[in-house]
Amino acid sequence: MIKKISGILLCSALMFSAGTASALVIYDEAVNGDLDAIGSTNVNLVAGDNVITGSINQTPPAETDRIKFIQGTGLVVNSIILSFAGVWNANDGQSMNSALFNNVANLFDDNFGSITSGSTIAASFFDSFGPETGALSTTTEGAIWDFQLSAGTVYATKPWTLTINTTATPVTPVPEPATFALLGLGLAGLTLARRKKA
Repeated sequence: MIKKISGILLCSALMFSAGTASALVIYDEAVNGDLDAIGSTNVNLVAGDNVITGSINQTPPAETDRIKFIQGTGLVVNSIILSFAGVWNANDGQSMNSALFNNVANLFDDNFGSITSGSTIAASFFDSFGPETGALSTTTEGAIWDFQLSAGTVYATKPWTLTINTTATPVTPVPEPATFALLGLGLAGLTLARRKKA
């Protein structure tokens, strides 16, 4: 009895901790491999906070980190935030640029541009033609997002984090056809066909 109760409590604790997980690291450059400049790395977004971490190494030579993330069925992208380990000092001599694209719209973000301070940057969700053309759709299933961070001169390695917050849209159940009614109609049709033959 005690084993049964402790097993139930353990399962409940695991379910609770899984339900309250804060963020999922979907790619870590230090663990999963160096990000290249051509964007050959693709990851899938999940509901919740998706975290991608990387590091722009001390340069020269110039370095670019590029990654693509795919918006799955039923996901809405709420926010995309680029942050750094800390604010840079004046001696860092930064000349870093970032870009955020989406295959549904052209370059959409006006905020992701020249980086000089290491301050956090939040996506503005507007396309390359500016706010006058309207906000980018963040609900398009299967959209491929493309993030790039490039550095010309970095005097010290700069760790960075990209956090993509998504939510799952509720799935509306599709009513099933009346299976028994259809089966009954089919059997009735077969019966009538047999009687007509006889």
